[in-house]
Amino acid sequence: MLGKRLFIDTSKCQACKACQAACQQWHSLEAEDTTFTGSYQNPPEMSGANLTVVKFTEIETDGKVKWLFFKDGCRHCDQPRCKLGCPFNAIKRQANGVVRIDPNLCRPLECTTDPPHLDRPCQRRCPFKNDGDGSSIPKWKYVKDGTPVQSVMMKCDLCYNRMNTSPEATELKNPPFKSTDGKTKSALPACKVTCPPGAIKFGTATAMLTAANKRVTYLKANGYPDANVYPSANGIPTHVIWVLTEKPEVYGLTAVY
Repeated sequence: MLGKRLFIDTSKCQACKACQAACQQWHSLEAEDTTFTGSYQNPPEMSGANLTVVKFTEIETDGKVKWLFFKDGCRHCDQPRCKLGCPFNAIKRQANGVVRIDPNLCRPLECTTDPPHLDRPCQRRCPFKNDGDGSSIPKWKYVKDGTPVQSVMMKCDLCYNRMNTSPEATELKNPPFKSTDGKTKSALPACKVTCPPGAIKFGTATAMLTAANKRVTYLKANGYPDANVYPSANGIPTHVIWVLTEKPEVYGLTAVY
């Protein structure tokens, strides 16, 4: 697989949610209204204003309770089904593996069927269903000041516009990103830059998969026999991968292609 890959090591995640805050800040997203649901997981799910959410799963092992953390977000499939489902060609797959939505082409109020569905074609095509609400990753609604807000379809875009390359560029280097004030900043995704424990890495697809497999080997030898790479271990090539300490189903993760 060519291109870039985001690698998230859940064994290092502290659920500080710095990645959530950095994502919202970089994309200039609203602060969505949320309510307490009995969990530290907040907001409960991704939305049009929250493109990544750290999921909390509570399990019991040997009579002890522990948390599992999972930074949820778009997987950036090598062959994105959401792109195939979009009638307006608003979903683009770049040469470096980034799958992004062009807001100038996305028209979610127009891409429904008869009888109308509550979800959009890109959502119905996505194989990665949220365990909380049963819907798929592209989102287009959120709540602000008590009022439901509709937007274009939204999802993680790997901060593609931090990379100083044209959208269709085949060059896979990471030159410094320069902001509008001329200051040089990191060309890496905002979530990776801000992660305090270094649980998020970003690099070439092959290097990140190699690092993930190496980490799994280490974890298996050090008390985590069920450690695994998700979701590539399931035969689904994606440009975002995770190292899990437990089997995917323990996290409530499913993927049906």
